Amino acid sequence: MNADPGYGSSFWPVWRAVLRDYRRGEGHRARARLGFLSPPEGRGRVVWIKAGAGPDSLRLGVELLGAVRDRRRDVRVVLTFEQDDPELLPRLLQPWPKIGIGYGPCDRPRVVTRVLGRFQPCGIILAESKPPENLLRRTLAPVAVVGAAPATPVAAAWPISTAGEDGWERSAQAEQLLPAADPQARFAEAQADVVLRSLAGAGERRLWWWHGTAAQWPAWLAAWKASPASGEDILMVSLTAGASPSEATLKVSGWDRRALPGGTVLHVDDARWHAAAASAAHGVHLAHPGRDVLWQALAAGSAVSLGAAADSGGLPVPILAEPAAVAAHWQELRGSEALRRTQGDAARRRFWEERRQVDENLAALMDRVWMW
Repeated sequence: MNADPGYGSSFWPVWRAVLRDYRRGEGHRARARLGFLSPPEGRGRVVWIKAGAGPDSLRLGVELLGAVRDRRRDVRVVLTFEQDDPELLPRLLQPWPKIGIGYGPCDRPRVVTRVLGRFQPCGIILAESKPPENLLRRTLAPVAVVGAAPATPVAAAWPISTAGEDGWERSAQAEQLLPAADPQARFAEAQADVVLRSLAGAGERRLWWWHGTAAQWPAWLAAWKASPASGEDILMVSLTAGASPSEATLKVSGWDRRALPGGTVLHVDDARWHAAAASAAHGVHLAHPGRDVLWQALAAGSAVSLGAAADSGGLPVPILAEPAAVAAHWQELRGSEALRRTQGDAARRRFWEERRQVDENLAALMDRVWMW
């Protein structure tokens, strides 16, 4: 979970961020950071959804906003965030009535008092937001926390990992503790188009997807080149933080949809292709198992392996830390369709277990929101 000090409670980081906002011509963000916010017009009490920084938090906030809107038509809903995503928001938002969306406030005591006075919320949901200590201490409204560590006592807590669940159990800070479940499983495409497989000319040729960091890429590229499959099959590669892999043949965003020859290294440079890559791949290795790519790979029913254990619990996937071990595993999958299918089926079952738990948690959280 990212944390922007400009949204914390310390004086100087907040004011440096305010000055930076004004220098960038983002006066609206500076005013929001200082708590000069107003709820949407209309009648009804206010439910405040406070998202943290980053696209995962923002997407979760939008999902919660839609769930609250569906369950409580009588309330006004405010969604605040710390980091905007101009590509994500237009795709996710619907023209709901009585909602307000925009940058949120910092956690300075005076700012918190100002916002609470303006919103007078009947309930607050923290969506993967670092617990704002002053807000939690000063609000009289019930608070539900999704994907954050224990802080002060709250009405409900929804941990996204087993480690988070253990932390809440030890602290006993939640009136209601929901089972651990990662909301990212709800965002994965359960049925993805497999057109990538046919357009790549895959018959006996296989497609493989490797995802990792720029630092991990050179070692993996050397292992891939030493593999017997490298001259016949197609390697799809995606890197974290938008990095570009060296020696990539072409980018998927510039692909003209012609069949690709064996030995191609295809850079999956757009996250919107992750679902298609996972569905087309004979095997997937996540050297850096981010939550979004993890659940997408499991949802596709791919034979998935990880470079490190993910904190999600009970994943039926091998942990392969060394590139040579990954290449050997892929060679084994290449020669055994039964093994690939067994691992893929287990991955998909695990995905659906997580998806069902996420849906159950969301329903339980909305039951609580109904009482606010």
